[in-house]
Amino acid sequence: MDNDKSFPLSLDFEGRHYNGTITPSDEISKTGMPVFFRVTIGDQLFAYLCCGDHGWLDRNGGNQPHDLTQAIGTYIADYYE
Repeated sequence: MDNDKSFPLSLDFEGRHYNGTITPSDEISKTGMPVFFRVTIGDQLFAYLCCGDHGWLDRNGGNQPHDLTQAIGTYIADYYE
């Protein structure tokens, strides 16, 4: 993963503000989007997110809050539009 391609995360969700960094993988999908994204909130790893058939998910199977995962996924998708 190339940190030079990272972009900031700044998201308001359910009354809280989240700041962090999103770093795209070097592998690109058929749609032209990176295959997965390393998401940090503050200085803590949140998850490695990927977009599947049923929305965004932690590719490592973590127990991150589903609604927050979807909100961050939407943030990522909006960044690439």
